[in-house]
Amino acid sequence: MAIKYRLTILPLNIHNGGHEIVQPYTERTHQPIMTSNNLGPEHSLTFLYYFGTTTLITIMLASVVLHLSPMSGLPNQLGLAMGLAGGMLGLYFNRSITLKQTIKGHKVFLNQISQPLEKLGYTQVEDDSMPADIVVYARRNLRGILSGKVYIRLDAKTAYITSRAVHIRGLKRALE
Repeated sequence: MAIKYRLTILPLNIHNGGHEIVQPYTERTHQPIMTSNNLGPEHSLTFLYYFGTTTLITIMLASVVLHLSPMSGLPNQLGLAMGLAGGMLGLYFNRSITLKQTIKGHKVFLNQISQPLEKLGYTQVEDDSMPADIVVYARRNLRGILSGKVYIRLDAKTAYITSRAVHIRGLKRALE
């Protein structure tokens, strides 16, 4: 006789030193996946990505141009300096940020934001894997792969717009 067990794992939130059990995820439309917090890569991950790639490329280029070993001091020092600059620039332009915008209604806001997004090359994308309260905009072709998406979560009186910092700054200017 075989005994069957059913294992249910409940997520655990730690709040003010105590424990709070959170209900398991049931339906996509009832629990939004976006909050006012940023969903994109954290600042440290964005910095490390741009720092690492810029450092490696600079070390390799410096060693080829200067005819030195990649393990010698000068290419590594140049790589670290350029990596710091590349990491800071990447962090400034490409980190994910969220813009919180007060809205009068969902349709009014979506009509208002569609023009600035179209000027930036974004079109609305139907994504069945996303909850009903999230609208996704993306670019087509190669630009879409390199620039990321714009996620808009609509609450009753607030819209949360999450994307790369450079796009959010442009949208903020267009909405003012």
